[in-house]
Amino acid sequence: MNSNRFTFTLEHALYLALFALALALRLYSLGAHPLTDAEAREALTAYRLVNALPSESGMLPHSPAYFFFTYLGFLLFDGSDAVARLAPALFGAALVLAPLFFREALGRGGALTASALLTLSAGLLAASRTADGALLALFGLVFGLGALRRFADANAGGVRWLVMSAICLGIGLASGAPFLTGLTIFAIATLVVTWAFPEDREALADIWASLRDATHGRIFFIALGLTVLVVSTVAVVYLRGLGALADSLTGWLAGFAPRADARSPLSLVFFLLAYEPLVVVFGLLGAARAFRGAHRLGQWLTWLALAGLLFTLIYGGRSMLDVIWVSAPLAALAAYALVGLIQDWWAREEWPLAAAQAGIVVGLLWFASVNLAAFGEQSRTHDAVKAGQLIWQDFITSNSPYFYLTVAAVGAALTLVIGYLFGMGWSPRAAKLGLTVGFAFALFNVSFSAAWGLTQLRANQPIEMWWAAPDTPTADDVHWLMTTLSNASNYAGRDKHDIEVTVQADANGALGWALRRFSYARFVTQLDPGFTSPVVIAPDTVENPTLGSAYVGQDFALRHTATLDLTWTEWIGWWVFRRAPVESENVILWVRQDIQELQTVGETP
Repeated sequence: MNSNRFTFTLEHALYLALFALALALRLYSLGAHPLTDAEAREALTAYRLVNALPSESGMLPHSPAYFFFTYLGFLLFDGSDAVARLAPALFGAALVLAPLFFREALGRGGALTASALLTLSAGLLAASRTADGALLALFGLVFGLGALRRFADANAGGVRWLVMSAICLGIGLASGAPFLTGLTIFAIATLVVTWAFPEDREALADIWASLRDATHGRIFFIALGLTVLVVSTVAVVYLRGLGALADSLTGWLAGFAPRADARSPLSLVFFLLAYEPLVVVFGLLGAARAFRGAHRLGQWLTWLALAGLLFTLIYGGRSMLDVIWVSAPLAALAAYALVGLIQDWWAREEWPLAAAQAGIVVGLLWFASVNLAAFGEQSRTHDAVKAGQLIWQDFITSNSPYFYLTVAAVGAALTLVIGYLFGMGWSPRAAKLGLTVGFAFALFNVSFSAAWGLTQLRANQPIEMWWAAPDTPTADDVHWLMTTLSNASNYAGRDKHDIEVTVQADANGALGWALRRFSYARFVTQLDPGFTSPVVIAPDTVENPTLGSAYVGQDFALRHTATLDLTWTEWIGWWVFRRAPVESENVILWVRQDIQELQTVGETP
């Protein structure tokens, strides 16, 4: 009997189920909302090449790897919003299988839990549904290093792992600037760990010696170079891709200079606290556990998360996509802590006590959250709260919003008090296990609710912390704008995409992508009386444009913006209801009067 024959187990079935769930979460309603300006710029480069359309002068993709896979997607499918985001979604789903490379160090339960947390991470979910190369860079680095680790393993060595490592690292390198971010973070963590632990330095030296071997080194670097060449140039179809890759990598260096439009350094920290409390809380516990128990992989993950956080704080060109470099190692650390704590405190004979304690924790935290929601709702109409005045006697007045805040705080505190009494009266182990499971379940609900709201319920709403200038979402009204424009084209006696339209906007932005199928769309920087096209699209700041004919206008929202400059009471309302003041930036669709009259006649019964 062949002892190496593959046997499909329940563990494999669970990984497949998590992969299927990851695919579903990343593909569901992927094209429901229009591309943002940044997404449109990347997608348009591939769309124009596939359809042999003239490319804008000097316009190169920021991520050649994203360009390559999106080009293939446009060749196989239509040039839709969903296909423009397809490559990051697929690579993001594949990323949940990365813990398999570290199954021995994390344990079977730890690796599976890490895979589950990667599946549901709000930051990774949002990045997977964004037309950008960041997820491709993370995938390439993680899978490339994981395969290289397998190659170095004497029991699992083989050229196939070396080739796989080179291909994955080649994809990551071709993704451009984000890969340098990940590589820098990994280099910082490596310097710290190898300085502290000489045995790790020796292991890395052995891997490097293997790569310097004539046979292995030739295989690795040839595979790496071919991957970068094929991906960057779309199999030598787009030679400008090499220049795009060079521009992206050098542009990364320019990102160290301070930028006025960069995200706030603390915005990534606030995002993690608000959207991923489960991986933050248990990730910190996992870091403490790793250093106390001398768990080497846990220590590596800790330094990776810390290096990722510090890098994003000092890098001037940061964006919210950089949160993936912190979320990924924190998810693995959280899984290591969660499984380890449950194993430490598990006792079969005490599981009913632990379940009762967990139920009490969940019930009290649910009670606290309901009162917190009541405070957030009532604080909108309470004059003293709106004015930021803290009236202490209101804390015990039942008709004051502060009363609900007090009850919420008492309910949360009671979880610890009852846990302590439970441990003193019955079983300390059962109390600790119940507290762990109860808090993990509550934090999971908060994290998944935030992730679902960010990627589905409010996917293009600026009240989500993922969005902030200059990364503002495009409004769904753009779809209605395109429908109205197609109708006007039909009434003008043309096919729905053949009408002549003049647009005062960036040809490489969201409107440029929305009008990609309109062959006669003309983009200008300013309108003047010489324009007589049947349709004109202009910002609403141009209320009565001077044109060569009479026009009738209808406004549409182009994008929404929100300023999260809130008081502490408003922050509670935001956290519970995602509520903040929103402003709209509109455009006006101007239809020439003769076309509008034809449309009005056509609509008459």
